Amino acid sequence: MSTIAVKAYVEPDLARDIARVARAQGRSESSVIAEAIRTRFASFAAGPASAGRDTDRRQLGRLEARVDKILRDQALMKECVLLFVRIWLEHNPPIPEDLADSAAASAEARFSRFLDLLMKGLTPGRSIAEEVFGAPNGNGHAENGHDAESAEAAP
Repeated sequence: MSTIAVKAYVEPDLARDIARVARAQGRSESSVIAEAIRTRFASFAAGPASAGRDTDRRQLGRLEARVDKILRDQALMKECVLLFVRIWLEHNPPIPEDLADSAAASAEARFSRFLDLLMKGLTPGRSIAEEVFGAPNGNGHAENGHDAESAEAAP
């Protein structure tokens, strides 16, 4: 491989570092400088690709944080539902035998209404919480017929 002489001016500290590295590796100062220049040019050549990889890493990091938050929220909701069911079962007395048939019919009807409400809430653009808690619907009145201001002021 042929070489061409290039004269470069560097600070004294950098010149000492080049000499120190060359001595430690048993190489010439020229080969140390040439390797540094090759490495620098290689990083320039890969610049757009590595910048894209960095952007992809940042986006993946944000997505991972979102997924972690969703998983935490889901675990919290599961714990809330399980706690509610446990407390409900602990504080509701068993049904007397003579009322079991009518209670089963009532439970069937109530469960059917629950499923209807659930399906209504799962419709895109709808929220059960907005209806139950009275979120404003744009005209100053909550979905449940109360004023939005009085709903917010209620403890």
